[in-house]
Amino acid sequence: MRYRRHESLRYVFKDPIPAHFKIIKVDNTPVNTSEGPGTIMDMSPGGLKLSANFRIPLRSKIQLSIRTTIANIQLQFAADLLWAKENPDSYHYGVGFINDHHEEVVEVLKKFRKSTPEERE
Repeated sequence: MRYRRHESLRYVFKDPIPAHFKIIKVDNTPVNTSEGPGTIMDMSPGGLKLSANFRIPLRSKIQLSIRTTIANIQLQFAADLLWAKENPDSYHYGVGFINDHHEEVVEVLKKFRKSTPEERE
């Protein structure tokens, strides 16, 4: 899947959304890593930007499992790691969803946008 950074619907979260992720494949070989904490900076129907406090090397094809709750809806995605950017206090990763989550993401983002701050937690 190509990463479409300029998709028409890309929601940037004012307050990043807590998430957990783990590496599930390296070069198409299944692996079992422990979950790590991260935050979702933005999301579109095709993928999201994930922030974490540790570096994931991009030497290989990396596949992640990402889980989060947005607007009281639990979500879980399998995604390919597409790019990485080092920042002074964290690392940002662009990930592309492996399966089609277009309708699911659009509905969750609509609900999130309409929710109150208390409902977002």
